[in-house]
Amino acid sequence: MPAAQPKYGKVSVGGVSISGLTREEATRRLRRELAPRLDKRVGLSAGPRIAYRRRRDLGFSLDVGKMLARAEEKRAFVPVAFRVDRPQIARAMKRLAPVLSTAPREARPVYLGGRVQIRPEIVGRRFIPSTSAARVKIQAEKDPAKTRFVLETRQVLPRLTRARLGGINAVLSSFPTRFNPAQIKRTRNMAVAMRSIDGTLLSPGETFSLNKVVGPRTQARGYRTATIFEDGKKVPGIGGGVSQVTGTLFNAALVAGLPIVSYRVHSRPVAYLPLGRDATVVWNGFDMKFKNDTSGPIFISYKFQKGSRITATLFGKRTGKKAALRVVSQRVGEREIEAILFRTIRQNGIVVKKERVGRSRYNWKEDNPD
Repeated sequence: MPAAQPKYGKVSVGGVSISGLTREEATRRLRRELAPRLDKRVGLSAGPRIAYRRRRDLGFSLDVGKMLARAEEKRAFVPVAFRVDRPQIARAMKRLAPVLSTAPREARPVYLGGRVQIRPEIVGRRFIPSTSAARVKIQAEKDPAKTRFVLETRQVLPRLTRARLGGINAVLSSFPTRFNPAQIKRTRNMAVAMRSIDGTLLSPGETFSLNKVVGPRTQARGYRTATIFEDGKKVPGIGGGVSQVTGTLFNAALVAGLPIVSYRVHSRPVAYLPLGRDATVVWNGFDMKFKNDTSGPIFISYKFQKGSRITATLFGKRTGKKAALRVVSQRVGEREIEAILFRTIRQNGIVVKKERVGRSRYNWKEDNPD
């Protein structure tokens, strides 16, 4: 006959008595009675954020062998012990990354209460899954009573800080144009371009380049096919609508009295801007550029407003400048117009500059009927 298994004396494991039980019996009882401990949620803290997950979902399991080994050391009370599966805790931490990471928030000027204020930046935090998984495993196996774990994070500093926006105290200009939101692809293209521009900061003396900031207009970058002008005709093309974004910002720079470095009008007049004041661009072709000639930084804000309007706003250091625009045009053919754009700049009410910004020629063809 097989020898009888030894039985445990007076001992409690994780609050569960195994007195008088064999090792096999104790194993079954502990697995049954302590199983609810694996369903208890523990807190996972990453900076200001905290998530709660069940122990078993993090790869925790009961380390019965370790508990019984301690019971065999003739202890009267043995705490519960956990084992944490390394691959499972690693997978769980990766799934938590979007939940526990916080994006930084850039500082930006806002117009509130009749004056410009700087909304301060917020530092973000990036959750580090691999280091956090190792940390939880070590701590949980060392201290099974632990129900709150501080995870590994790293600071993510915002690009724009209140210090970088120092000196901005005024709206230099704000210019809106209207669009048709029913043109869904064109509206999408405008939104993609505006997101690239919104938040751009120009240092004193720096030149803004639409093509450099917006980048190539490709489907991979979110642009879709919409109507564009090509050789004076309306044709489908990738990025239709970006020219309205360009022209709106161009006019904001004009009104602010900033030097215009380069621009080109369309091959035919547009509905959303006066003759001679539109601007278009072509990637690896011609560009729209203007320069920050002020003594402080210029922040470009670009927003959709009231559903059918986009507005480009330039924040900067108060200059006292105001610009008046005038266009002289003449028709020189059935579908050919010449236009000259003039600008008068006043500073604190005194004329400081009169200039011809540029001469333009529209020359277009009749569209084929659908």
